[in-house]
Amino acid sequence: MIIRWIINLLLLALVVVLIAAIQRDLTAARTPPTLSDLVAADLLLIEIEREGEPTITLGRTPSGWQMEAPYQLAAEAQQVKRLLAILETPVLRTLPEPATAREQLGLTAPKIRLRLNTLEFAFGGIDPIAHHRYVASEGLVHLIDDRVYPALIAPPLAYLSRQLLPPEFAPVFGRINNVPLATEALAALTGVTAERVELAAEAPPELMPVMVRGADGTERQFAVSADQRRWWLALPLNPALQLAAAPVPSAPMLLYVLTTAPLLTVDPTAVDPNPAPAADAPDPTAVPDDEPPPAVRVTADGVEHPLPPQPALRSLPGEPDKEVPAGFGADPFAPAPE
Repeated sequence: MIIRWIINLLLLALVVVLIAAIQRDLTAARTPPTLSDLVAADLLLIEIEREGEPTITLGRTPSGWQMEAPYQLAAEAQQVKRLLAILETPVLRTLPEPATAREQLGLTAPKIRLRLNTLEFAFGGIDPIAHHRYVASEGLVHLIDDRVYPALIAPPLAYLSRQLLPPEFAPVFGRINNVPLATEALAALTGVTAERVELAAEAPPELMPVMVRGADGTERQFAVSADQRRWWLALPLNPALQLAAAPVPSAPMLLYVLTTAPLLTVDPTAVDPNPAPAADAPDPTAVPDDEPPPAVRVTADGVEHPLPPQPALRSLPGEPDKEVPAGFGADPFAPAPE
């Protein structure tokens, strides 16, 4: 009787396993494949090339995504996330590239190319019936939903972080109008996120200068409005783009518009833990140009032996009208004295 119950339980377990396997296969058959097998966590480089516009280059760093071109600032994490949704985009239909009319699909000269690590996608036109997008990659042409396209045509400004300070930036000292900021004011600047960011040709001249220095010695120089809700920052361009064919935005300033102004209290007694050296301060390690190098003798085994200073000759022996050539009488390869 017990053996019969055991056999029945085993048969029941086998039936359950078979039903689960069949349901899994049916679900997989109904689920369309995705555009790529890449995992977002494995990505290190993102490039968006668009016709007539500068290339947007994003690189992954230990602290998050960083825009490398056309500007060099921290990237907006949510915008990058919207872009990487393309990895999970379902493919509605796939055809071999040679069997398609590339010119009719807008793939002969695609206006947008997306590069994820080394995998490249070329975006073509729209299917006139269902309004799906044609995408070519690795010898195949896919038909996908067009939800990711707005992230591809977004301007470079949309990929810039709206935080005043980068995530890894740890402020240790700051000034407003050349007066040191208090510790609580530096802490208040950490994590401040602007309502929006804009490109500005220049900052008004009546603004207050604000300097914030991080623990690693890097500085950020801002120009702040009187109500402290508008912060201008010089927008660093990637110098490599000056030789590129694509046009680069020429606006030199990035304007952060804040909803609530941070409390910038001052502390005149605050001390800069890493003061910058004065421009006219002498370098204690510098060697004067008119000081001759020390004289040494070099033995056959490469060991240097300093020589005692010798009185300088003012003229050649027997020829008082001729100057002594440089190094006259010195033999650096002579044997070392006993």
